[in-house]
Amino acid sequence: PHMDWIDDPRKKEEHNFDSAGVGSNRFATILLYMSDLEAGDGGETLFSHGWPAGQAEEDHVELDDAIDALRASGDVEGILKRDSWEEKMVANCRSRLAVRPHSSRAVLFYSQHPDGSVDTSSLHGGCPVITDQPKWAANLWAWNSIRGGFPGSPKNEHVVEKNRAANKSPENDQQKHATFINDQSDKSMTHAQLFFQDTFWGNYGFADPPLGVNTFKGHKWYVRVDGEVVKSFTIGNDKKQEFHI
Repeated sequence: PHMDWIDDPRKKEEHNFDSAGVGSNRFATILLYMSDLEAGDGGETLFSHGWPAGQAEEDHVELDDAIDALRASGDVEGILKRDSWEEKMVANCRSRLAVRPHSSRAVLFYSQHPDGSVDTSSLHGGCPVITDQPKWAANLWAWNSIRGGFPGSPKNEHVVEKNRAANKSPENDQQKHATFINDQSDKSMTHAQLFFQDTFWGNYGFADPPLGVNTFKGHKWYVRVDGEVVKSFTIGNDKKQEFHI
């Protein structure tokens, strides 16, 4: 799970993300579903700090009990590895507040309180799909003011001056294009997957095509095998970059 609110507590970026002050940040997220999944298929949007609407406190199911119930159901037997992050996510999705995908349905949630401070209850994540049916979704981010990279956006002036003195490119020129390629030379990477932070991005195995993404300098991308991080990549200065496993 992650938050859409962008954290820069030490003000290292040119853009000022302090929405509780004079900065701007992601204020709200609209998640649009474009496919249908049935109950038990997975793919829900999980809000891990919340409980199902209307559920009495005595009916709350903690994670360990939810995992036991999931294993007893047999729904993920042979699909997900025991004690993997995917198994824990499915268990949370069945016990915590989660929204099932349905075409034409949308979820709106806020990343900030009215005073601009971060709302940690917006912590969310995508539940693994445990069926052959695909999940398609798109998201829209609304900012509380002008977002970074656009004229008039709030700046951390000390960072701007520092970058200018070092002859660094302006913030809006920091976007990079990265291509992730599996060279099929390491058998341990046969079923690798690519993640941005905790978000699954795409299959990165022997049978999968290269993955191309638009990203930014300093972003970290992770390679997972059987749910475990086995390699990480950090986006550098070059406009176009390739990363191989």
